[in-house]
Amino acid sequence: MHRWLSGLLTLLAPLLSATVSVGNSPGDDQAQLAQVQQLVGHWRGVGQPKRGSTQDSWVAEADWVWSFAGGPALVGKLPQGKFFRSVKLVPGEETGSYLLTATPVAEGPEMQFAGKLDEAQRLVLTALEPRAGMPERLSFRFVAGGNRLLLLLERKSATSDQYVRLAEVGYTRQGSGFGKGSSQPECVVTGGLGTIEALHAGQKYFVCCTGCLEYFKASPDEVIADYQARQAAEKAESKP
Repeated sequence: MHRWLSGLLTLLAPLLSATVSVGNSPGDDQAQLAQVQQLVGHWRGVGQPKRGSTQDSWVAEADWVWSFAGGPALVGKLPQGKFFRSVKLVPGEETGSYLLTATPVAEGPEMQFAGKLDEAQRLVLTALEPRAGMPERLSFRFVAGGNRLLLLLERKSATSDQYVRLAEVGYTRQGSGFGKGSSQPECVVTGGLGTIEALHAGQKYFVCCTGCLEYFKASPDEVIADYQARQAAEKAESKP
């Protein structure tokens, strides 16, 4: 009996191993989030229910950073948000998908939105459980070389399955020199634009946000080693 059980476990071992290995690694998740890391930064703008009209408009702010607690994520604080006060973006279960968890300004449970980048590289996310009076679809679009971020908030039409505008927020990235370039410092954690200095062992490095700064301080040697490995790989790939 024991011999039979041992043989069965031997046969099932590859299947069990494959089951355990399913899922993205933290590196895979970070690489996917890097596709939308232009979100990282300080933003200020105006929200408008109706395009071209200041009626019921509001001043909007957003502060997006990387977070590595419990896995890579992009976290946004919206101190003057009309609908949400904070959001968290992580990779979804399907390849190339994203899941955004939003905390409403008013009391109530969090809302979740899921979606992907479309052909125009807009991040379009739809509410998993729509809620009355709240956005049911969010569309993020970058313009002006990444210095402008347009966030369209929509709801379902009362008479059809079409989405109609609820409001739109036009953000401008705060600061200057944004947008990655060869002559600009690079974040040693994510590869984005480095805007914050970080010192280690007498050497100066750069990170793109406070989340990356905390991650760097927690394990600087590991981060630097990974960064140097990426640089070496990019240099090797660029050779003819």
